[in-house]
Amino acid sequence: MNKIELVQIPIIEQNLIEVGKSVTERLSLLNIDGQVATVETVKALKEMRANLNKELSEFEDQRKYVKNGILSPYNDFEIIYKEEVSDKYKNALDTLKDKIAFVENAIKEEKRTSVAQYFKELCLSENIDFVTFESVALDINLSTSEKKYKEQCNEFISRIKDDLALIGTQEFKAEITVEYKLTLNASRAIKTVQDRKESERIEAERIRLVLINNRKVALKSLGLIFDEMTNAFVFNDSIFISVNDVENLSKEEFTTKYISIENDIKTESSINVVGQPIEEKQVLQAPKVEEKIELVTASFSVTGTIAQLRALGAYMKQNNINYKNI
Repeated sequence: MNKIELVQIPIIEQNLIEVGKSVTERLSLLNIDGQVATVETVKALKEMRANLNKELSEFEDQRKYVKNGILSPYNDFEIIYKEEVSDKYKNALDTLKDKIAFVENAIKEEKRTSVAQYFKELCLSENIDFVTFESVALDINLSTSEKKYKEQCNEFISRIKDDLALIGTQEFKAEITVEYKLTLNASRAIKTVQDRKESERIEAERIRLVLINNRKVALKSLGLIFDEMTNAFVFNDSIFISVNDVENLSKEEFTTKYISIENDIKTESSINVVGQPIEEKQVLQAPKVEEKIELVTASFSVTGTIAQLRALGAYMKQNNINYKNI
């Protein structure tokens, strides 16, 4: 095969050492470092700088002339070299590359198809229908064996089964499973649902407390007051509603109860207006105890009418008997 040879090295005639000495002498005479810039001298300094720029430009023109003279033959050589040598080799190399890639891609695709079929059958046997072969993220190449890829598929499905088993022990497993299918990350799915449920609980409790407060305000507007002894909102012995009902009745049930209380109050008020006597409650009086006695605590439950319970509460209050509603 023919070789490319350099017949003659370019010869550059120059006396740069002598030129360099003359440049040094000229600049020394100008005493650049010793020049003082003032309003009076700035014009002379500008003229000095312009002259130096002109001299440098003349040297640069000579350098470029030499460079072009050297590079011009090489540029012509490079054009011919590219056409006659490098392009021909590159075309041949690219053709061989494509042929090799065609065969290797076919081998990898065959391997991929086989492993994908194995993965599909594995999912069917484990009753897992929400993951795809792409989820395994296998890097199919020529060096890794098909057996190794199948082992990775087994490990992937084993992890899925373990995650599902963990999710099965959780309180909201159905919702967690939905989240898990989106990310295939069990811990993240569990936390997402738990955080959501906690947010829902907090919001539901906030709404419930607002509703209860609104109900209490409405009852107070009718003249009912909270009675600690009976744990109820009371207008009188016959018109009342328990705190339990205030907090737990449905919207429809409370509305019905509220309207009933409102009507009862209107009816009783109309009776009072026409002069019907109102039965006065008799408050039991305990005998005054002069001597100091030891206090004791007793726990018991009381069953009676609202009037009886209110009377008992009044009795204990008047006689300084401490009690609390359980």
